Amino acid sequence: MAHLTRPTKPASQWTHRDLMSYNINIVTQSKKQFFHTALLQQNINPSLNGFMSTWLRQSAADDETAKLLQYLELAENAGSHETAVYNFVAKLLEKLEYDRDNSIIFFHRDLPFDIGTSTSSAQAGVCVMDRYGMMILLVHADSSKDPEPQVIAEAIAAYEANNEIPGTCLRRHQNRLPAITFPAITMHGTYPIFYKITVTAQLYNAVLAGLYPLTETCVLRYVPDLPLPHNKGMHLLQNRIEILACLQAFKQFLEN
Repeated sequence: MAHLTRPTKPASQWTHRDLMSYNINIVTQSKKQFFHTALLQQNINPSLNGFMSTWLRQSAADDETAKLLQYLELAENAGSHETAVYNFVAKLLEKLEYDRDNSIIFFHRDLPFDIGTSTSSAQAGVCVMDRYGMMILLVHADSSKDPEPQVIAEAIAAYEANNEIPGTCLRRHQNRLPAITFPAITMHGTYPIFYKITVTAQLYNAVLAGLYPLTETCVLRYVPDLPLPHNKGMHLLQNRIEILACLQAFKQFLEN
């Protein structure tokens, strides 16, 4: 694939052809391989008990459950408007305490994205940032095209942004960190797919120079196996419970 062209383009326009041009391969893993256990714990935040047991908003027993179900309804009917999906994901991450330890959940994080001699752009629809401003989780949704190459491009841009943060523990290193692994999620309606995207200095430098890296980058992916059809996402309770268990287990990778 070294012969493929590598044009400068924003992360939102990346496709699987761009992944091939930078020797990036996606490896699908089983639940056990990805989460290091086949049995995910069900110790979800008690505030989500109503969300896991109530199908329709009109049947909610409390205001918080009703509000979260309304966010879900809006996300299900978002069409081409990803904002509703991002609002729902952000609220769900908050309920699952992804913003613990002084982290924050941030919308539309704009990032410079350098390719070759030009600078383009990337934007994380939702990200979790730690107390230093480092991005430790990326979420991307795009109803018009496959969000998978886009979130990988965003991770490459986030690698540079994290390395450039002044006054953090990164400043102890004379050079860029050799690698950063970004937990990431793509949203297909209300159905998530999970990733571990390791961006190395070699990959970043190859993109920066517009060159084909000799070392392959393997992005690990987990596609949740749901009890009911995937295209129903979290609309159905059985799916909702399994997806929440995956989201709970995914938190373990935020600090790695």
